[in-house]
Amino acid sequence: MTDAAAIPESHRDLLTTTEAAGFTTIGPDGRPQTSAIWFLLDGDVIRTSIHGSRQRYRNALATPAGSLFVIDPANAYRTIDVRGDLVVEDDPDLAFLTRILARYGRTLESFGPPDGDRHVLTLVPRRVRVTG
Repeated sequence: MTDAAAIPESHRDLLTTTEAAGFTTIGPDGRPQTSAIWFLLDGDVIRTSIHGSRQRYRNALATPAGSLFVIDPANAYRTIDVRGDLVVEDDPDLAFLTRILARYGRTLESFGPPDGDRHVLTLVPRRVRVTG
């Protein structure tokens, strides 16, 4: 992998919001699949928690590329599109799930049974496009 692309300070705030974002992976038929997700900017990468039964988990394993798209809720013409490589890691003790839930004001108990098959999906930016 090459060095990660920088997330510009001008739009970094969009990655610290508690709004959901559009997250796209490549499906088994080669077409994009987009889902609304909760996410966490963690340094210069973006992470989310994913259950092993989800199609986007299988997509990330098969084709480790994706993008995250966020629209500023105060200005629909201000956006950030982060495209990059996906890295999948296990979250056996649910530490990351607990962390991301706290960001969104939730707990493991209020989230429901995590079924133990949780993973951390990390988006390493390779190209960042902004508007507004």
